[in-house]
Amino acid sequence: MADVAEDEGSFQKPRWFTPGRLLLIFCITNLVVYLDRGVIASNGVNGSPRTEQQPMGSGIQGEFDLSNTQDGFLATAFLVGLLLASPVFSESCKHYSAFRLIGIGMGTWALATFGCGLAVGFKSLIFCRMLVGVGEASFVALAAPFIDDYAPPAAKARWFATFYLCIPTGFAAGYIYGGLVSAALGWRAAFFIESAAILPFVVFAFVSRPLHLTGSRETGPDPDAPKSFKDVTTELALDASRVASHTVWLHMTAAYVMYTAVLGVYAFWGPKAGKRIYQLQGESADVVFGGVTVITGVFGSLFGGLALDALGSTLSNANLVCGVSNLVGLVFVLASFLAAKSFTAFIVLFALGELALFMMQAPVNAIGMWSVPPALRPLAISMVTVSIHLLGDVPSPPVVGAIQSALEAGKAPAEADAQWRISMSLISLLLAFSGATFLRGSFVSRRAKDYRKGGQGL
Repeated sequence: MADVAEDEGSFQKPRWFTPGRLLLIFCITNLVVYLDRGVIASNGVNGSPRTEQQPMGSGIQGEFDLSNTQDGFLATAFLVGLLLASPVFSESCKHYSAFRLIGIGMGTWALATFGCGLAVGFKSLIFCRMLVGVGEASFVALAAPFIDDYAPPAAKARWFATFYLCIPTGFAAGYIYGGLVSAALGWRAAFFIESAAILPFVVFAFVSRPLHLTGSRETGPDPDAPKSFKDVTTELALDASRVASHTVWLHMTAAYVMYTAVLGVYAFWGPKAGKRIYQLQGESADVVFGGVTVITGVFGSLFGGLALDALGSTLSNANLVCGVSNLVGLVFVLASFLAAKSFTAFIVLFALGELALFMMQAPVNAIGMWSVPPALRPLAISMVTVSIHLLGDVPSPPVVGAIQSALEAGKAPAEADAQWRISMSLISLLLAFSGATFLRGSFVSRRAKDYRKGGQGL
């Protein structure tokens, strides 16, 4: 296969472009994407099941009469589309404009979120959540490589931190937004509004002059593009094997899977667990968890980027920051679930844990960028995305939901609510293994190649 990388100097940058504007555009889009993740988990939109005390329940869970296990699948259904479409977008960018592919994906996302608001039952809602993932796949695979290409070399970790702090910020904003909008307009309106919010970016991605990405073809027909399904799968398999041959990438991915399984549970079940353990009223758990996640996500992500720049932006140091953040975070979250007697003590300890955990957002994605050749970055990101979701936060919310249902079976309401301490603590123990794997990756990285220092090939 011919080298797909093109000489960046031969491409004229569009008039709208500055590195800062690119980062701003992608950050706003990232916020809206992750706002949707928070919306589906918020108590206001997700609601509560039907009970004797509340025969109709509330939100999606009440309207469609969902079990905890079914409810858990709402948080993960989008990942089916994401997992299937991410490799397609990442490989397609070698033959077509990466910027246009992002526009196609986010247009699909807008249609899918609008469809969520029109859902008539569990099956139609699950289908639309899957389609959300198809749309999101293009942005997940391609946005970060653009930032890697155009961020100032001395500040890349900080730029990654700025971009990735939009993940917890969007999640948290979704908790708050979902609670407020559902209370005023109903849960369906929350999806309609976020669908409309992304449309300006979709239009911009189609009508503006596209920005060049290293390893992506921007103009004209590509004579090297695969001509058959067999050619496509052969090319994908070959590139995937090249990505998987990099030991540092493998260590990072294994650790990131375990980390994501834990964070997926916190994101989906956290507000509900806090509400039931401490018998909170109304949507206060959404607001509190949302606020804590915003603050810890912003400062944790920034601190992680600053720490990596201060230590020296090497692969070994990036793994070191990730490992330490996981182990320190574990201590605080276990204390919050097992030792806190009041909601105030719980939220302080949990916030300190999340602050430590979010410090790895920039370093872990830097590892994914720098441990493989530039032309393979989109596929490497897609493969990480597939792995952390398929093995991490796809199974973890339903599994914890099933564990909680088993723990609370036959118990009085107050005792049943207290079981959330056990179920949330059990999943948190995975952070010990993820931290150890990152520390092992730090050692391995000392002898591995950093592909920022030359090496454009595959």
